[in-house]
Amino acid sequence: MKYSHLALLAFLAAGLPCGSVVAENAVAQAAVQQSEVTVKGRIVDQNGQPIPGAAVYVKGTTNGTVSDMDGNFTLKVAPDAVLQTSFVGYSSSEVPVDGKTDLGDIALQDDSQELEQVVVVGYGTQKKVDLTGSVAVVDAEQMKKVSNSNISTMLEGKVPGVSVTSDGQPGADPSVRIRGVGSFGDTSPLYVIDGVPMGTTIRDFSPNDIETIQILKDASAAAIYGSRAANGVVIITTKSGKKEQPMRIDYSGYVGMDRVPEGVYEVMNAEEYINHIRRACANSGTTLPAGYVEGSTEYEKYIKGVDTDWFDEVFKTGIRQNHNVNISGGGTSSTYNIGLDYYQQKGTIEGAGPNYDRFTARVNNTMDVKFIKFKTGIVYSHSSQDNMATSNANEYVQGIYGTNNPVLLDALIMAPTIKAYDESTWCLDEMYPGAANYSYDAYGYGTYYDKVHGDISQINPLLKNNRLIRNTTVDRVVATATADVDLFDMFNHKNENHSLTYRINLSWSKTFCRDNTFLGAFYVSNRNYLDKDNERLIEGYRQNTGGLVENTLQYNGTIGVNHINVVVGQTYEHEKYHTLTGTGINYPEPYYLQVANGLTRDAYSYASEHVLTSYLGRLNYDFDERYLLSATVRRDGSSRLSPDDRWGTFPSFSVGWRIDKEAFFDNVDKSLINLLKVRGSYGVLGNENIGEYRYLTSMARNNMTYSFGGETITGSAPSTFVYDKIQWEKKKSFNIGLDLGMLNNKLEFSAEYYKNTSEDLLYDVSMPTNAGVSNSTVTMNAASMENSGLEFSVNYHNYDRPVKYEVSFNLSTLKNKVTSLGIASDYYLTGDYYTKVGDEIGQFYGYVYDGIFQTQEEVDAYVNEKGEALQNGVKVGECRYKDINGDGIVNENDRTILGSGMPKVNFGLGARVEWKGWDLSVATFGALKYKVTDHIWNVLHSSYGAGNKSTDLIDSWTAENPGSEPRVGWDAGTGWNDVFSERKIQDAAYWKIAN
Repeated sequence: MKYSHLALLAFLAAGLPCGSVVAENAVAQAAVQQSEVTVKGRIVDQNGQPIPGAAVYVKGTTNGTVSDMDGNFTLKVAPDAVLQTSFVGYSSSEVPVDGKTDLGDIALQDDSQELEQVVVVGYGTQKKVDLTGSVAVVDAEQMKKVSNSNISTMLEGKVPGVSVTSDGQPGADPSVRIRGVGSFGDTSPLYVIDGVPMGTTIRDFSPNDIETIQILKDASAAAIYGSRAANGVVIITTKSGKKEQPMRIDYSGYVGMDRVPEGVYEVMNAEEYINHIRRACANSGTTLPAGYVEGSTEYEKYIKGVDTDWFDEVFKTGIRQNHNVNISGGGTSSTYNIGLDYYQQKGTIEGAGPNYDRFTARVNNTMDVKFIKFKTGIVYSHSSQDNMATSNANEYVQGIYGTNNPVLLDALIMAPTIKAYDESTWCLDEMYPGAANYSYDAYGYGTYYDKVHGDISQINPLLKNNRLIRNTTVDRVVATATADVDLFDMFNHKNENHSLTYRINLSWSKTFCRDNTFLGAFYVSNRNYLDKDNERLIEGYRQNTGGLVENTLQYNGTIGVNHINVVVGQTYEHEKYHTLTGTGINYPEPYYLQVANGLTRDAYSYASEHVLTSYLGRLNYDFDERYLLSATVRRDGSSRLSPDDRWGTFPSFSVGWRIDKEAFFDNVDKSLINLLKVRGSYGVLGNENIGEYRYLTSMARNNMTYSFGGETITGSAPSTFVYDKIQWEKKKSFNIGLDLGMLNNKLEFSAEYYKNTSEDLLYDVSMPTNAGVSNSTVTMNAASMENSGLEFSVNYHNYDRPVKYEVSFNLSTLKNKVTSLGIASDYYLTGDYYTKVGDEIGQFYGYVYDGIFQTQEEVDAYVNEKGEALQNGVKVGECRYKDINGDGIVNENDRTILGSGMPKVNFGLGARVEWKGWDLSVATFGALKYKVTDHIWNVLHSSYGAGNKSTDLIDSWTAENPGSEPRVGWDAGTGWNDVFSERKIQDAAYWKIAN
């Protein structure tokens, strides 16, 4: 709702003093108390609708109140007092009392358009209509209406050219891309909060603290941030108080539920699964596990009557809640804002995770002292995340479990003939004599037996997710301090047409993480267990500290119809990172979880340091608000690059033309077209987000032996080759755009074309086999690629009626092309993903599916010119693939590009309606023209092995049934059915309702 404030809390806070009031004010108030009168009035918006919770106070005093739910207020004041009224999102108003007792309706004007006209562009602000670069302004209030734990996830579908993907796990950090993939490394944008670069993640910050968000997409807009901006910049401004405003307390909160819908994947029940296993064993000529032989002792005791719905057992209803309290206010020369936020999300999986809790506290203050403006801020956040048993698993837990599957997959492939819970399974003497001698059990969870269920190598996901402890806690503190000095005012030369301001911006941050993983002994079967010798505790600490010092000088001047803004400055950033991890193995019971208590212990540590020094300059110029020019240059020096190549210079410029300001445009109806602007930009950005010490080689320990005087001496020598001339990755960006405002700016339209060329990309170039070194690849500045596309956005709003409404739509296209992979090769193949010069990065690569061999005659006829089989070992009922290269045999050389996993079109569509303070909003987004390979779908459709399958395989091929699915088998044999092919990728187009 527009007025989503607790009026009761506002009433309680109205009389509390705030701000700085001089003693003379208190004396003056006492002097007029005897002649006070009671005035009343009603605060309304421009449409006459009441505004509850609006602040009303006597100018120059702390005497004030707030309007009630109907907008009414009463207040005792002096007959000659002047009342000031204010409310968030509206322009303030002053009303003289003039001895009246009824002031009637006091209308506040919506200042949302005014707020939208000024945007933060890095080291300053600029009018939106004067922008010449590609800057997107996000409606922060609408964004907050979608419930998410992360600010980045809330950007989905809001801005053309920005794509967001996440695995949906509570607390997960999403992947954000602005205008495609521009590097083989990290492609996350830079986040800047209140002028302080925060790196490439903002998971630890609360979305409720946000006041405004701007996204800088092209080089002209982002170049002021230099090497940190190659992947785009997201600028966030947090909330602050208002001057001369009584204390205001706002609360917002919600509670919601999460549910994973059943039926997305249809799997077999017990009867269908038993029939499937019998058919698979028959096709493979394999002995049927005893439990599936009807009438056998094993069937009667362990299988009969068991039909477990694992999806229902593993998944539950998740709960999420968010509570936020914001306290703000200000005096004549100071403001304050305090934000307290708690977010909790209990996941939808039974057991130890995933769960996520976060508490955030933020304090912002400002103070004006003569010619100096101070701003300070501090934010503290604490989060605790319980990860799923198999997400982000480290090597130790991977080794314990063997093959690791996502919990969702485990819940689907677990055989329905295994019980979810079974208190009897701890005693295994009957199935495996002597097993009870082990000092561990299954803790009441159902297990499987090789003699009953066969060799299926599956672990009960309930046991796995309950027995594993995996928790990460994060404590983060960020402190900032800024001082703006008006130099002209300081020397008594203040001029409304000219200003010269010096700013010093300081920040310090510290992030401390504790990782804790423990797995106690358990038993699943005679093949899958963790015994007392392998219980494992892994405890680690990560610490990151950073400091920032920025000095800038800004000049603003107006000379006739010329306006000039110049910024010059210097920045220095210093980061230190340290991690220490300890491992303990084999623990006595009861468990007391300290690494020192492990019978075997090990430790690992790592430390790094990063320094970035920069010099920057920017000129913004406009002539008569018609012709616009912006030029930026930044010189960066990074410790991550080779000593001789650490410094890079990154320039950019942009121009704009306000056609609507030309004299020949005077004949056009101004209510029809309010803004018509064309703009273009070009610039170069650098990227140093490549990790530390990539240019340094290291000595292996005792890897060489030498003979000196007949005596063997052990020594060390570099065993790997490292390219020690690592340079900046560079992105050259071209952008041209059109901005149009119509119907008194109710209709806004924007269109852009961009082309980004990334050069000198770090890429793993293959090493010759005879190079005499141990590494097969070396990282070099060898690759280049291009991203280009179109972006459109349109917004229509009408706030002049009792029923207010708004409709917005955005769409973007993307074309990616790799233009170089160095001198060694023109392609790069990793598993089932193929990158080739001239094509898109990382396309799907596999066999071309050509149906199922339905008869032996078809198998016999699939031969080459020599009469030899095209597919060696293939059987009737198995998949047929095409001989793409025509060499007379189907093998890995016949794999080809099967499609792209990169969406070619992204779009967002939203609408909002408001009436008398109540509103309804709908936000949707989607993507078109791309494909995905779904690991879960592929496993459920695998033709081989045990484990539950998709119900589609009920119609698998048999001699009596041609079938729509290939024949199944207990063992893979030649495995033709499961090779990566067109069968394993699907069209991924979607349209999602986010809110």
